[in-house]
Amino acid sequence: MKILIVKPSSFGDIVQALPCANALKQVYYGCQITWVVFANWKLLPKICTDVDEVITWNRKEKLKGFFGVLKKVRQTKYDIAIDLQGLLRSAFLTKFSKSKIKIGVPGMKEFSNILIKEIYPQRAKINATLRNLETVFYLTGKSFIPKVNIKTNANVTNIIKNNRILENFIIFLPFARGKGKDWGILNYQKLIFLLKEKYSNLNIIVSGSKDDYGKLDSDDVIDLCGKTNIYELASILVKARVAIGADTGPMHLASVLNVPSVFIFGMSDIKETSPYIGRFSLLINKQSQKDIQSISPEVVFTEILKWIK
Repeated sequence: MKILIVKPSSFGDIVQALPCANALKQVYYGCQITWVVFANWKLLPKICTDVDEVITWNRKEKLKGFFGVLKKVRQTKYDIAIDLQGLLRSAFLTKFSKSKIKIGVPGMKEFSNILIKEIYPQRAKINATLRNLETVFYLTGKSFIPKVNIKTNANVTNIIKNNRILENFIIFLPFARGKGKDWGILNYQKLIFLLKEKYSNLNIIVSGSKDDYGKLDSDDVIDLCGKTNIYELASILVKARVAIGADTGPMHLASVLNVPSVFIFGMSDIKETSPYIGRFSLLINKQSQKDIQSISPEVVFTEILKWIK
């Protein structure tokens, strides 16, 4: 059996969709799963051991990129095609694939449900991980415990050695792109002070893109921004004592890797986008969810201590 999953973006959303691949492997033993993903996230499904093939979609090429990926998709006759993105472009891709069965996730947008069948639309507002798994339940009638299998055996010896990273470290994943998700550099700097005051030998790593390098200006952090790919990041994350950050893709990756994770939530819909797998704490300003920066460093510090202990 050949199955196509269309979920091109973004980092955190892809992580929350990966349990579908594991569930499909359980029920369709020996099936081949192909994942369509935007080029900048291509390593993410590749390090998932339940995904057999990755088709890269170059969205920078716009229409040319779309028809290029459509051509690749149509080279194979799939038994099932699942649109987990739920947007017009992903629905078009699913619609015109050579698939016997074509379905879309609950919560289809941009009138994409006109093109393919939206299953269980009444379940559109549930947690994203569970919402994605509704597609497998529709196909099989079976429920699954969400599970993700990620390869974490990248060779990160040189990264650890060159940056003098000790075994005892925590990692900051602070750089959220959405409005109302940024906890603020000043808060992270205050948190660094609290952590170093209590644990002088604790290494604090900060990770992000190359554009984030130097943003968290502190002599007490090891800045790995732009120095790791997704595979290497996963292999470093599993060694961390705790991961701390906002509602970001790398934080969701840390969570599914079972790394103790402290999420600082702002404008995100916590019911929909909160992690579902792993060991985690969710911190939110209950008085004003928009005011994420009012969550004090002391509150975050106290939560980190619980995991360290």
